[in-house]
Amino acid sequence: MDGILPGNVSRGDVRAYAGATGRDLHIDVPLSNISINYEPQGLIAPMIYPIVNVEKETGVYYVWAKAENMRVHNAVRARGMEANRITLDVSSDTYAIKNYALAMDIPYEDLSNADASLNLRGSAVRRVTSGLQLAWEDREAVTLTTTTNMTSSTALANPWSDNDNATPIDDIWAGINAIRRASGYMPNVAIFSHPSWINFAKHPDVIDYIRGKGDNVGGGGVMEGQVASVFGLDRILIGKGQKTVTAEGAAVATYTDIWSTACVLLYVNPTPGLLEPSHGYTFRWTPAGFPGALTVETYNNIRPHTESIETHMFQDEKTVGPDLGYLIVGC
Repeated sequence: MDGILPGNVSRGDVRAYAGATGRDLHIDVPLSNISINYEPQGLIAPMIYPIVNVEKETGVYYVWAKAENMRVHNAVRARGMEANRITLDVSSDTYAIKNYALAMDIPYEDLSNADASLNLRGSAVRRVTSGLQLAWEDREAVTLTTTTNMTSSTALANPWSDNDNATPIDDIWAGINAIRRASGYMPNVAIFSHPSWINFAKHPDVIDYIRGKGDNVGGGGVMEGQVASVFGLDRILIGKGQKTVTAEGAAVATYTDIWSTACVLLYVNPTPGLLEPSHGYTFRWTPAGFPGALTVETYNNIRPHTESIETHMFQDEKTVGPDLGYLIVGC
């Protein structure tokens, strides 16, 4: 038979080799150079509250009286008289560290039997680490979208997606001025949820205000650096993270924006220390016997015959200066 090597037979239009047809010659196996995994993206929590390392799980910090520091005293000294005496007024507040930790157990049998492309250990490390980071992001968003943590807040009657009735420029300036009036400080950070940033950046009033009327060079909306510059801010942060809101095991998962529809203005101290105000600080503790925050530990559990992958952080993300923040919701 032409074209068929000895030992091979032809079955109609399917060639057979040693009794196996062509369709039997390949068995699908997982690829070793690709797999699909989704991880939280666009997280900003570590960039918001400065980290202050502390030596104890709980503690006290001093708070100097803002009203006295901003009081105008009679500083005129009569000839031969002593200078007018003023007083120091100080109180205190506390922090309390919580331990946040996630771990994953991998049976020894799975470690021995799993395909190399699964990379069970590496996948577990990424899962517990990203899970802890996502939880941090969610806590920070809850803190900064809670009105009691802000000097004042506003719920917009017209969202920034309303090109005809919204007033995004006035809304931002109102927040800046509210912080200045309450504290004497100018905010230096603006946090936009991703939906609020989209609405803000492409609003025609914003484009006209920042680029000038009729300036269509490059087209589209405004850039983060342009917005920071025109409002005198150091940073624009855009929270793009999403979280699952359906119960575990649900047939169809539903997701929502962690930062919702908010825009937050803050004064965040770039050099935390004594006599330095800030809207908030992240008090972080590393007790003896523990590695640093988000360091991954691996240990064996002899009786259940599993390997554990664990990471943790000891910290308290605390608002210490509510008068240095302003919240806009419904953007």
